[in-house]
Order: sequence, then structure tokens, then C-alpha cells
Amino acid sequence: MRTISLSTALFALVANVSAQPLCSTQGNVILYSNYDGGPLVINVDENIPDLRVGIVSYEFVKIVFTGPFAGNVTQVIYAGYNGSNDHCGIGSGTSVTINGAPNAVTDVRFAPPSTFANSNGYGSMICAYSCDINSSQGGCNTADQVAHYFLTEFGGILRYHLTQYGCWTGTQAVSAGGNCCEDPLATSVPDHTEPLRMQRKGDRYELRDVAGVRVVDASGRVVLERTASGGRVVFDVTGWSPGSYIVMEAAGERAVRFAVMP
Repeated sequence: MRTISLSTALFALVANVSAQPLCSTQGNVILYSNYDGGPLVINVDENIPDLRVGIVSYEFVKIVFTGPFAGNVTQVIYAGYNGSNDHCGIGSGTSVTINGAPNAVTDVRFAPPSTFANSNGYGSMICAYSCDINSSQGGCNTADQVAHYFLTEFGGILRYHLTQYGCWTGTQAVSAGGNCCEDPLATSVPDHTEPLRMQRKGDRYELRDVAGVRVVDASGRVVLERTASGGRVVFDVTGWSPGSYIVMEAAGERAVRFAVMP
């Protein structure tokens, strides 16, 4: 692991003092990243259906969900280092823990491969501390790598990404948003749309409770239109060109992004 300079770390801390507007008010994916780990307490104080959460860190993290809408969290993925690094002094164990989201599927992944190439970032998901995608991150990931990895895994729309260098402290309220919206999968999704839930099994995607769907690529070209059978649509992306796609419900009220990898 390469050393991150003190000046870079201090810049990251200063840059993260003020939260910026949400990436999308219709988003259902929120991301947290840092280097030092620590106790990450997330207060789900907003009613966001099908909320999905991604976390990246190099140090030991203890993740706890609280708040009146913690039950809305349906999936949590930690992707980073998972071992004895405990700079923040959490103690009581050396493996990442996830608690407080009773309806969520949780997954802890040890440094999985990055899904987006940026020469300023790392080849595995390991840590992130800045919104800067144009200069070296000292062995950590760039923000666009973080967003690409989790949006590829989750589908959905990025609501916000909160990133910092130092230990997580206090409680992170969902209503406070984040500070980073670097999203290489960003394409035009009408602002009024709600997140559309989609399940992936290999190269097959399934949507339920829809009348039909339309899939468009990053240029806006329609690549697939299909009417539902019994409220269900299944399609296979084998042989599709790598890139970003949007699935939209026939009525245009709900949408979800996904990526086809090389």
C-alpha cells in the first residue's frame, strides 16, 4: 500500500467539510468511503424505498444502521480491506461487521477487482478519500471507480457519495447527503423517475411488476423493447457492447441503470 502524503490527506479533510447537493433526488444508492475506517453509524432518517449502501475502506469498519427507515435498506456491500487494520481503535474484533438493517442482504468483500479503469486509482477496491479523479490517489481508488463498482453491482441511481480521509465519527444522517457525485455511469434519466428494481443472475436481468420495458444505451439509442408476460420481463445481455445502459418502465415512471462489462 503506497503512502498518502500528509498534504493530500489534509486537503481531503478540508474539502469534505461542506456537503454538496444530492447527485439525484430520485437516487436509491448511497456510498461511503474513507481510508481510516472507524465506527460508521448511518441514520436512515429519510423514507427512501429499496435503499442500497456501499462502503469502501482500508481500515477496520464497524457499520451500524439506525433511524426510523433502517428497514428500507435492502442491500449492503463492503468492498475493501478486511483484516486487523484498526487505526481508529474500535477493538473487539478484526473483521468488518454490519448491523441494524433487518431487511438487508449484506456482503463483505476483500479487495475485489475494480470495474472501472482510472490510471489515478487502484486496480482493486481498497480505499477512497477524495472526489478528485484527475490526480493520483496514493494507492486508493478514485471516486468514479467507487461509483462504477457499486452501481454495477446494485443497479439503481446514485443519491450521494460521502468520502473523507480520517476515521468515521459521530452519526451520518442520510438527509445530510454527501460531497461527491463522480459517476461514470451517469446518463440522462428523467428527473421525475423513481428507481426501478431489477435482479441480476449472470448475464440475465429480471424485472417484476412492470407492463413492459425499454432499454437505451449511453447515446440514447433504444436497444431493446419488451412487453411483460405476467408482469415479468427477462432479458439477456450476452453479446451486448460494453457500456452503460438504462432500463425504463414502459410508462416512463421508473428507471434503473446498469453496466455491461467487457
